[in-house]
Amino acid sequence: MKKLAINVLVTLCLSIFFNCSSKRQSAEAVTTDSTKVHSTATLQIDSTVTENVAPPVQIEKDTVLDNAARFIAGLPQLYESSYSALEKDKYWIEYKQSMDANWKKMSDTRLSKIATWEKDVFSKSIEDSLTLFYPFSGPDFLHANFLFPRAPKYVLAALEPIREVVALDASSEKFRDEFLDSLGHSLRDIFNKSYFITNHMEKDLKQVKGVLPALYFFIERTNHELLSQKFITIDSLGNETEVGAKKINWQKTPCVKIIFRDRSTKEIKTLYYFSISISNGGLKDRPGFVKFVNNLAPFNSFVKSASYLMHKDAFTKIKDLLVSNSHAIFQDDTGMPYRYVKNKLNWKGTFFGEYVKPVKDFSSELYQTDLDSAYRASKAQPLPFSLGYHWSTKKQNYMLFSKERGATANK
Repeated sequence: MKKLAINVLVTLCLSIFFNCSSKRQSAEAVTTDSTKVHSTATLQIDSTVTENVAPPVQIEKDTVLDNAARFIAGLPQLYESSYSALEKDKYWIEYKQSMDANWKKMSDTRLSKIATWEKDVFSKSIEDSLTLFYPFSGPDFLHANFLFPRAPKYVLAALEPIREVVALDASSEKFRDEFLDSLGHSLRDIFNKSYFITNHMEKDLKQVKGVLPALYFFIERTNHELLSQKFITIDSLGNETEVGAKKINWQKTPCVKIIFRDRSTKEIKTLYYFSISISNGGLKDRPGFVKFVNNLAPFNSFVKSASYLMHKDAFTKIKDLLVSNSHAIFQDDTGMPYRYVKNKLNWKGTFFGEYVKPVKDFSSELYQTDLDSAYRASKAQPLPFSLGYHWSTKKQNYMLFSKERGATANK
């Protein structure tokens, strides 16, 4: 009788164990990403559970978006999806091989050097947990990420347009081939020179139609995953309003808002890309954008390869916006003229690299004698990478203007 009771007890325990195991496997299957639905996994910004603490913000992952972005980035699917079969196509295999080779070359010659310098030098000179504002950026999330990897938000603003990306898994093979070929071609300047050329982008974006494919490429290739995407505009008070994808270009202040997650740290971040003119006239017509940026202050600012636009009278308002709100400004000589910075900012200036005259594409009149003197007097620190117009000679300059404690800008 005692033996029988023991057998019954063992049988009951085994039944409970297998039943719980089956339920657990079923739950895991439910939370596995699927291309058939937009949100199958709930992601938490903060998983720490303590008493008297509000529950963490919930974000639903758009797995269809992330699958498409990986395909566009030339990265294999992490699980079976509607793009898995397309990875066997010859054009995609060739595209992936080309992107892998270009990425490795860029990583070896530039990105790895930026990452080391950022960790050893740059991050110790700024408050690296602030939002990053990057005017004249184009879709260059790449260098924003490598120089400011701990920024929680990235705000990019440039002229290049925003267009919804077509569903490549529902397109013809010919269209996909032409799309990826055009995207790869549009990235050539970033791979080789570290910046987008506006005239090239105007032609290249005709097939890929807007900045989103390039943004997807950089977000995925920098070991992030896309969680969600919204098309928004900014009202006169600086508030966000969501709009439909087909109406985005009817807006005066069109923007795409992308939420993404670092696959290693699990940190969730936000990227805003505004397709607007940031000239004096452009900002005057968009007071809501100015308020939106003001509301993010204090932030760090980054300017590179900006065609010396802020040396012109038509771009004084963006300079004022940077001066008034930035905690630190990292720029090359194509950003604000040094005479403006030294006269308007009560900040500490640190100089890196070597200052030489502008490349031949720009007027020799843009050469700044006072900046040359500042470089010579400061004994500029070395810059172990080239990032900007002087990519062929490596004689690149960067300046970091950091607001000292208690200091305010002179207006």
